Amino acid sequence: MFMEIFTVWLGAFSICFTFLPIFMVLEWKKRGSADGFSSVNFVLPMVIQSCWLKHGFLTNDQTNIIINSLNLVFFTFYVAAFAYYQPVRKYLYAQVSSAIISVFVIYNYVNTYNDSEIADAMGSIAAGAQIFSLVGGLYEIKRAVSMGTTEFIPAGFQFALFTLILQWLIFGVLNGNQFIAIANVAGLVVNIATIALYFVYPPQTWTVPIFNIKPIAKKQD
Repeated sequence: MFMEIFTVWLGAFSICFTFLPIFMVLEWKKRGSADGFSSVNFVLPMVIQSCWLKHGFLTNDQTNIIINSLNLVFFTFYVAAFAYYQPVRKYLYAQVSSAIISVFVIYNYVNTYNDSEIADAMGSIAAGAQIFSLVGGLYEIKRAVSMGTTEFIPAGFQFALFTLILQWLIFGVLNGNQFIAIANVAGLVVNIATIALYFVYPPQTWTVPIFNIKPIAKKQD
């Protein structure tokens, strides 16, 4: 009974999380540009979502299918919005092309397995791809350190991501799904490291909520 309720809650929470990047789109609109922001964390998740979606179909996991289908629709919109507000699009085009090719190769590779192995093979690849996608998060960390500020890493998104990853980790453990559990342990580590950056490299123009970390400009005043 608990798992049924938790699964419904996690599904609803995950769907709500899908809408969070809309605030980033509104920020781009306000600034008139997405310059300074990274598209990596919009493109890479689509590869992961595609992998988990196929795993959902192979295991007949309706929660997986619904969540990742919606994710793909909305993240396509976010990538399109980024392209609209980003004056230099060559890197975005390269990322999107690489993502499409990667999914095509992964799907075709998994289809070479027999029926008794294909679901586990897809689960392993999905978990591996999710861990690999943390390269995007590590890139954000490296960029923030080199710039000396977390100005372009929205805190609200990181806090929401923390609660989402933690719940998926719990779901994976309770459900006995090692693929989900392992992938989310790695994600949680990178997420916590990103949040820690707010203390070392505060943003320039806004206050970090919850921790009430003032922007650099006000600190200097």
